[in-house]
Amino acid sequence: MRTTVLLTLLALVLISCINSPATPPTPTVMIVPTTTPTVAESSDVTAEIAANYQRWQAADIRDYRFSLMVGCYCPMTAMMPFTVEVRDGNVVSVTDANGVVVATDDPDTGFVLTYATIEGIYAELMSARFSEADKLTISFDPTYSVPATVSADFIELAADDELYLGISGFTVVAQK
Repeated sequence: MRTTVLLTLLALVLISCINSPATPPTPTVMIVPTTTPTVAESSDVTAEIAANYQRWQAADIRDYRFSLMVGCYCPMTAMMPFTVEVRDGNVVSVTDANGVVVATDDPDTGFVLTYATIEGIYAELMSARFSEADKLTISFDPTYSVPATVSADFIELAADDELYLGISGFTVVAQK
């Protein structure tokens, strides 16, 4: 009886594989401004990122603080969100959700700290890795042109490759 059920299930799986289309899914890219969501083609997402990056650069904000949430299959997620403080464009402090200082030279935090500055986030968004993602959804803060959320699925049919960034509480810090 058990063998018959297993063989039947196996046959159904094989039939569904045979009937599946052989072509990979078309990449989906979506820009989600904080006002009205719009769907854009791959070339549009690149233009949207570039336009927001230009506005960010023009604002010349070098001293700021924000909360960073990185959702991934990585060891640091239990410590999120991080509070990041940047002075003159450089990270000066990172603390975890419990207020504990995060070592910026720890190899375990290296991946997450790639996103510890707005410049770093934009550098990643403009990299080939993100431009070639199967699905990419980005929202931008309308005031500072800071990416507010980034959701990337680099290989749609693969597991463990998704990445989520949440940037909140962005505050310009007065220079001392």
